[in-house]
Amino acid sequence: MIFGGKKTELKVLFVVMLAWGAASGCAPSLEQREINSARATEALRDGHFEDAESSAMKVLDDDAGDPFAGIVAAISVYKRTMHDLFVDGQTVIIGAVATGNLNQRYLKESLDRVADDLAKVDKFLDAAANEPRVSLEICLACWEVDWNHNGTVDEFDEHLMEVEQDAYEREYRQGDPRRRPTFRFDHGDVLWAKAFISFQRAAVDLIRAFDWTQMGYMFRGGIFGSRGETPERIRFKLTSPELVASARQQILEGLDLSDAAREAYLKETDDDREWLPNPSQKDHPLPMPVDTALYNTWESVVDDVRRIVRGEEGLSVAELAQLGDHQWDNPPRGYLDIGKMLSEPRDIVLEIKTLDEIDDHSDRKTRRQMERALRVILGDYYVRRIARSPLLRRAKRMKREVEAGRESIDRKLRYLIWIN
Repeated sequence: MIFGGKKTELKVLFVVMLAWGAASGCAPSLEQREINSARATEALRDGHFEDAESSAMKVLDDDAGDPFAGIVAAISVYKRTMHDLFVDGQTVIIGAVATGNLNQRYLKESLDRVADDLAKVDKFLDAAANEPRVSLEICLACWEVDWNHNGTVDEFDEHLMEVEQDAYEREYRQGDPRRRPTFRFDHGDVLWAKAFISFQRAAVDLIRAFDWTQMGYMFRGGIFGSRGETPERIRFKLTSPELVASARQQILEGLDLSDAAREAYLKETDDDREWLPNPSQKDHPLPMPVDTALYNTWESVVDDVRRIVRGEEGLSVAELAQLGDHQWDNPPRGYLDIGKMLSEPRDIVLEIKTLDEIDDHSDRKTRRQMERALRVILGDYYVRRIARSPLLRRAKRMKREVEAGRESIDRKLRYLIWIN
């Protein structure tokens, strides 16, 4: 024998097969990946986010497609990112209030880090989005985390993630296990999370696109503060128009992902501790009744927003004005062209006197005065003619249902938060 016997030949053959499998990109089975990520998963369930992140990263270094490590890394990095953003935001605001100056450089550096981290979160979620069979069980309310950043895990933190009421809005007593359910996150939830991250990335990019230095005037003067005088005009310069284009793309991608999540939920045939159930699923810890009408509304709202972002439809100023508590006898006409704001961005200029006029809802203000003020503030983003979006009519219908007592505002807010 060339290799000195059958046993030696078999060993060499086994090594060659392993090498060939690695070279040809042969991935571990889903079961093996779950085993490989077990330490990271357990650390996440216990609320040990730093350990969860480091353990997940070690797995992803060897196997970038591990969906379990991808979910753990995404949640851990997201939690750290939001913590840092909260701290940095406090620093910027407190500094602006104390000095009357906004530290644009500090704000930019903070938001750049957030943008980089959210891009990483999105990439980590890709590993899970590519595996429809993935699922992960987590009890969010069991985490002991200082959510309000006051230095200790207090009563607010302990109850923040709890489910406090049943489907009939009756409060669960303290200690009821239903307050701290374990969710089973699956493929649809990963797509839902990717949509959520896309919208957040868009918001961050929009803020990063401008220089907010002159907001210091607003803390110094009469808008947020009382020291000194606010100038007649405040300008936030557009410094990175490419970031507005990026935000527009992120919004459209988020809407596509929201559609994909809705379709994935509707295809589910299991019924096990659902984060967001479809109309036929009954086992969902959140007391959120879901029916076909809600899913139809979800689809319609996503389509509405997509057409608005593309500039195909605009928001009626009259309908927007009537959404508030003040009801106009003769509301201003025209439309807001949000699509144009995103496709043709420019400096944001605030005419303080004109803003005060718009804020005056008194019936003494004529419709023409209000329309003139809107033209000054919005320029060609305020248009006379464009196809009217049905989005605000849907919002008005929701408002009527809340006022009629058919739906509580808390329940409506649950819909808005859970379905992007």
